[in-house]
Amino acid sequence: MQPERGDVVRSSDPFKLGTDRQRPWLIVNNETHPFDGEQYISVAISTKAYDDSLALSDDVWEIGGVPRASYVAPWAVHSPRSEDFVAWQGRVTDAFVEQVVTKLETYLR
Repeated sequence: MQPERGDVVRSSDPFKLGTDRQRPWLIVNNETHPFDGEQYISVAISTKAYDDSLALSDDVWEIGGVPRASYVAPWAVHSPRSEDFVAWQGRVTDAFVEQVVTKLETYLR
């Protein structure tokens, strides 16, 4: 699987313990990533809402979706490799990805 910016994919979660260690991730890097196609920059998707979470409402999905109300956690960054992906879940709009990246940048500046 070779996801692109805006794709939501399932992969292992380095932040979880136990046997259920998967979660959906939103791919946020673009093609300028030095290992594009092999390694990605992604942010966690959770069913828990926090103050800085961004809701994955129905209107941000171009295709696919999640089975429960979910939120992007732009501070929870992961860099999975292509072989870590288990499934593709859908794609969100470019405008939503831009919101996520803008929020992520606030933690880095």
